Amino acid sequence: MDTTTEKQKQGIERASQSAHAAVDRAAQTASQAAERIGAKTDELMAMKEDWVEAGREYVREHPVAALGIAAAAGYLLSVLMRSR
Repeated sequence: MDTTTEKQKQGIERASQSAHAAVDRAAQTASQAAERIGAKTDELMAMKEDWVEAGREYVREHPVAALGIAAAAGYLLSVLMRSR
């Protein structure tokens, strides 16, 4: 009976070690994914700032065209909203 109990303990220990290893791998993978997402978020925020600045520059250089674009966009949105 002692050998059976000992084998059961060894089996439980191996299963426990395997579970710990799997959890460690999952945690490492999640950490790497979070780092990549954080880096991508920084890139997107920088891209957004570039687009906003480019838009401001376009409006400064072409104020009449910007007003025309804004009016056309407003008209299209009103038509789309009215049809619903």
